[in-house]
Amino acid sequence: MRIQTLPVLIVLAFTALQAQAADDRLYVAPSVNYTFSDSDRRADDGWGGGVALGKPVTEHLNLELALTGSSLDFKTGSGSYDLWGLGVDALYLLNRDAGFTPYGVLGIGALYTDIPGRNDTGLMGNVGLGIMKRLTDNISLRADARYRMDGNASNAFNANHFGDAIVSVGLNIALGQKAQPAPKPEPTAQPAPMPEPAPAPVAQPEPAVPALTTPQAKQLEQAKSGDTVVILEGVNFEFDSARLRPDAITILDEAVTVLNRRKDISVDVVGHTDSTGTKQYNQGLSERRAKSVYDYFVNKGIAADRLTAKGYGETRPAYSNATREGRAKNRRVELVVK
Repeated sequence: MRIQTLPVLIVLAFTALQAQAADDRLYVAPSVNYTFSDSDRRADDGWGGGVALGKPVTEHLNLELALTGSSLDFKTGSGSYDLWGLGVDALYLLNRDAGFTPYGVLGIGALYTDIPGRNDTGLMGNVGLGIMKRLTDNISLRADARYRMDGNASNAFNANHFGDAIVSVGLNIALGQKAQPAPKPEPTAQPAPMPEPAPAPVAQPEPAVPALTTPQAKQLEQAKSGDTVVILEGVNFEFDSARLRPDAITILDEAVTVLNRRKDISVDVVGHTDSTGTKQYNQGLSERRAKSVYDYFVNKGIAADRLTAKGYGETRPAYSNATREGRAKNRRVELVVK
């Protein structure tokens, strides 16, 4: 493959990166690497570096546009053996929600080879395994080992196919902050209308009471002081986020209806998580999710002095964290009736 095919790879990569995921922020991934070169290259092993531009496209899949480079020394004679690669890599993360997860990688691209007296570009592919460790909400540590195959069109050393082992360590740095729900616009004050003569009183029918359809609202309607109602589970939030999903809005709107009827009760809005991730991260996530429900109620007209918001992180599981179903039920927001 010649160098003029590289723009095609770039277009394909950025077309794929337009797909959306729960956390759709672009990230950069600088790294250092060490190449164990194919013996047919007649070059020593050596250090190199790289940088990738990536984006999550599904719950498990990332796509990256990656540039790598290394400069090796010939085992005999003088001069350097320079290798530059540009390609598209697909990373499959086993569990993006975990603080620590393994991943597999598969990539294709072009490798530019420059040795004294000749240079050329050939097709390359790579396959490997790696691990990723979340350090903060924006930064993760990553390391992987790959086997790279390439075809060298210049037939260096009477061989035109090489296989190198490459070990790399680097960071994933997310660009920007996670998207947050847009704040509700403040109502615009309207001028008071001119008074009109009062019409003769007419008997009005009693307003219809909206029927409750969600079990959470029905339970809240019957709740007494000290009762706890699980108003939302983790599936009602976007992945690894405090942003409310549409199915959560239906539940919360009916809860607002009940709270408007039941002026005699106040509630604590309490957030919980499962045990996945660090205790510090889970504490913050539980507080953010509780605050999202609290803010929704206040924006819908529930008096703030009837509400409090607090989070307990992973410290109060209601089910076993050893199963997927148990972890999903532990990711919850409760209303404690006072």
